[in-house]
Amino acid sequence: MDPFSYVCVLTSIVAGLALTRLVGGIGQLIQTWKRTPGYWVHSLWMVNTLVTVIITWWVQYRWRSIEHWTLFLVLWLLVAPINLYLASALLFPNEQEGEPITSWRTHYFDHRRGFFLLIAMNFAIDLVDTLLKGWEHLLSLGALYAGSMLLFIVLCSTAAFTKSTRFHSAFAVFYFIYNVAMLGSNLLRMT
Repeated sequence: MDPFSYVCVLTSIVAGLALTRLVGGIGQLIQTWKRTPGYWVHSLWMVNTLVTVIITWWVQYRWRSIEHWTLFLVLWLLVAPINLYLASALLFPNEQEGEPITSWRTHYFDHRRGFFLLIAMNFAIDLVDTLLKGWEHLLSLGALYAGSMLLFIVLCSTAAFTKSTRFHSAFAVFYFIYNVAMLGSNLLRMT
C-alpha cells in the first residue's frame, strides 16, 4: 500500500463518520417529521454540509503525488474532516446527547454560532491547504478561488452572529447553488 492510500483510509473514516451522522440525521428527520416538523433552512444546511464533506474528501485526492509524508501532513489532512464531523454533530445531535429536540428551527438558531464558526474555519483550512500545495497551485486556481474562500469566511461569520431568518435562508440557498456550480465545473476533475 502506498503512503497516500494509507493516509486516505484514515481521513476517509473520519469523513465517513460525518456522512453517517448527516445521513442518519436526515433519516431520523424523515421518521420523526410528524412529531417534530423540520425547518427547511436546517434541512438545506444538512444537505450543504453533506456535499461539503464529499467535496473536502475529494479535494484531498490532490495530495496523492506527495512522496515524502510527515506526521504533520497526516495530522493536517485530518483537520478538515474532524472539523466537518464536529459541525455535523452540532447540526444534528444524537437523541441520546441531550434534551429531545422539539423544534428544529429553535435548534438551528441555538447552535448556529458553533456550526457556522466551524464551517468558516473549513474555508480557512482550505486556504491554508492550498498554500501548503505551493504558490503555483494557489495562483493556478485564480482570483475567484481566493475571493470565494474569503467571501464564505465572512458570510459564515455573519451567519454565526445574526438571527436574521432572511439572511440564513438566502445564505443556505446561495451556498447550495455555489456547491452545485463547483461540482459541475471543476471539482469532478482528478487534478
